[in-house]
Amino acid sequence: MPARQDMSRPDTIRVAICICTFRRQKLLRELLGGVTQLTFRKVQRPQMQIVVVDNDQLASAREVCDTASVPWPVRYAVEPECGITHARNRAIAEAGPVDFIAFIDDDEIPSAQWLDELLWTQAEFSADVVSGPVSPRFAQEVADWVKSGGFFDARVSATGTPRKTCACNNVLVATHVFTRVPKFDDVFALAGAEDTDFFLRAHQAGYNIVWSQEAVVYEGVSPRRGTVAWLLRREYQTGNGWVFCEAGMNGSLRNRIVRFSRACGHVLIGSLSAILRLFMLDKAAVVRSLQRVSLGMGMLTALAGHRFLAYQNAGTRSV
Repeated sequence: MPARQDMSRPDTIRVAICICTFRRQKLLRELLGGVTQLTFRKVQRPQMQIVVVDNDQLASAREVCDTASVPWPVRYAVEPECGITHARNRAIAEAGPVDFIAFIDDDEIPSAQWLDELLWTQAEFSADVVSGPVSPRFAQEVADWVKSGGFFDARVSATGTPRKTCACNNVLVATHVFTRVPKFDDVFALAGAEDTDFFLRAHQAGYNIVWSQEAVVYEGVSPRRGTVAWLLRREYQTGNGWVFCEAGMNGSLRNRIVRFSRACGHVLIGSLSAILRLFMLDKAAVVRSLQRVSLGMGMLTALAGHRFLAYQNAGTRSV
């Protein structure tokens, strides 16, 4: 276990809400508008700042930040080196001496109680990291089978449930964590899964990661995301990234054999299930089966040493 820092708080705790963005000016404006609606009922209102790190060399988000009507300071910085890890690490550096960093994605909007619940859960469970659910906001054009198919359903767990890892789309991190887990690993810069890797390492270092069911954020689901191709690509990326994360924790031959067996199981079971479900005339069920195949294929290619660079074409990150 790491040596615990004194978690007693001053009269007002300091929180930086960190947002990494890339050519999503409209969505960023909506997010900043949502941040202004935050309320605090369970904990004292913290001293807050907003940190926006623009991963676009053209500084396309500057005007949004300069004109945003936010009741807290907005710190804007351009990170010219392409890749999500570079933007996240820059955000941590720009945040300065704060007690907590809250990450939220630039295509999301927080519920009014989001930060209040994260901070309350942190205090209630003496947590080093608190993660919460991401619920979908479907564009009108998204097909009904996608909306009802459960592809974007938010995770449901009791508040306080321990976790081994989490994602940066909704998370509060005590800044002392960064002393032992100093940065997001740049090998994931163009592949994603950098947050899974980071929090796996935080858990391995002995830090306490818990869930906050009430700390909800809402993620926009565009028509492009509501397609079979996008859904399968996401699962392939997940499987590929997860294997590289696991390998960083334990790359022994035995564990590689276990991962290979699991990957083959996903491909086999998913394929058989997809064939059977074709006769049910249930498109969502077929796609869920094909997702399992894609997950397994992503794992297999990772075991073969191929890292799927999902964001190598930076333009794909704007949708």
